[in-house]
Amino acid sequence: MSDNLVLTMRPTPTQAEFMLSKGYVRVLAGPIGSGKSVTCVHELIRWATEQAPNHEGIRKTRFLICRNTVDQLRSTTLKTIFDWLPPGQAGQWVETQKTYFVRFGLDDGTIVESEWMAIALDTPDDVRKALSLEATGLWGNEARELHPDVVEGLLMRVNRYPSPKDGGPTRPGAIFDTNMPQIGSWWFDKMVNPPNNWTIHEQPPAVLPIDEYVKKYGVGTFEVEVGRHRVKVAVSESGDVEAWAWTGDTGPVSLVCENSEGDRYVVDHEADNFGMLNASYYPNTLEGKSREFIDVYLRGKFGQSREGRPVFESFRRDFHVAAKPLVPIASDLAPIIIGMDFGLTPACTLSQVDPRGRLLTFAEVSSSNMGIYRFLTEKLIPLLAARFAGHKVIVVGDPAGRQRSQTDEKTVYDIIQAAGLKAMPAPTNDIVRRIGAVEEYLGRVIDGQPGHLIDPSCKELIAGFSGGYRYRMRRNGEIEDKPEKNSYSHLMDAHQYACLYAREGGGASSWNGVKERQKRAVKIAPMGAWI
Repeated sequence: MSDNLVLTMRPTPTQAEFMLSKGYVRVLAGPIGSGKSVTCVHELIRWATEQAPNHEGIRKTRFLICRNTVDQLRSTTLKTIFDWLPPGQAGQWVETQKTYFVRFGLDDGTIVESEWMAIALDTPDDVRKALSLEATGLWGNEARELHPDVVEGLLMRVNRYPSPKDGGPTRPGAIFDTNMPQIGSWWFDKMVNPPNNWTIHEQPPAVLPIDEYVKKYGVGTFEVEVGRHRVKVAVSESGDVEAWAWTGDTGPVSLVCENSEGDRYVVDHEADNFGMLNASYYPNTLEGKSREFIDVYLRGKFGQSREGRPVFESFRRDFHVAAKPLVPIASDLAPIIIGMDFGLTPACTLSQVDPRGRLLTFAEVSSSNMGIYRFLTEKLIPLLAARFAGHKVIVVGDPAGRQRSQTDEKTVYDIIQAAGLKAMPAPTNDIVRRIGAVEEYLGRVIDGQPGHLIDPSCKELIAGFSGGYRYRMRRNGEIEDKPEKNSYSHLMDAHQYACLYAREGGGASSWNGVKERQKRAVKIAPMGAWI
């Protein structure tokens, strides 16, 4: 047993946020070389020390450590663990059990006893064993490679150790580290639309395209010390960049490099863990690689799906998603625009055009197996009362909603207006115009700010923009000309109607026209007044 254990790690802001998060499941995502695995090793140690001691003063924990294959487990995961916790100093590796028994004392006199069980998911015996174990927590190394069914099964094995007689687990849960997953994958859905008990922590990119680098650092020269590197940068008025790094007596190493298509990038010296790597690590990794490889492994962007292409390729999460919740402005001429899709899965987004001409989207509402009446009474109207009381609203929906029901001859718009909401069909249902309206707002830049800004709570909408809403690829490799009908379609269609209204009919004259039509609407037991 080690009498004490001293680890020296100064986490970056993102790493610290990940370690201190209270999420039951925590995901650390970012470029290769950004210190994700090292962060997780340190977090396991911290996790073990925070377990409450039992009556004997022993802090007991058990962690499942998973990697996709045996080779990956041995060459990367275990190697990282042993680099920081050499066997014989902090613990003992038992090969027959594939378990690292970590044991050390704390200054308060208590003892940490932690079992780290290595699981290779390409070994059926390992998987069967893992799914029968009782553990405190789970570390999934390079999570995007892990099969979702196995992950779901492993998550059911945590929060089971130590036993109640030893006080039970103080902090159960799971941590995952990963490069960015592929658009449309299970991990993609979890990251862009995480469950309530998940937290996602994305590290900054390791490299930037030349234009983004110039935008970030501006014109001029500077010299900085980053870890063990000395970095010199010169940016000219024409946008040319020279960036060099020295490590001790070695160098210089150019931080400007090209991919296989001739695109130029610069290693960002503010990237997580840059100061601990060899200065040539990122230039050598990037040189000659494809644009897609660089996006995923060095820039922290989602990988393109082999099943199709995103409809809105101009969407950028770091640009179009607000850093904090958006607040609507109070204005008679700026109603809350509710873009709505009907059917048995009604969905809507709630937006507003501000005085600067920006489209602000505040909220989303989705449903399943729910008619329009229930959707209004159980979901939309309570949301309006809670967040948009006092605001004028207008519902803009699918023109097909004007068709009358065979049972009572009421249209969807009759039902909406009977609920006290002003409503009108979108100008058109043409998919080209609908997508064009959204693209126009995505492409706007007003005083350096996005022309379309989305509240971070709109997780499903953001997921759709990020690639969930896509053109499907045919077997011959061609892309279809209409978006695929999938789980994101209803909300994305709804948002397109909102954008159409905002672009083509969202002014004061259109609003007054709606009020005149509302006077002639059939009244059926109104549920509220949103005037």
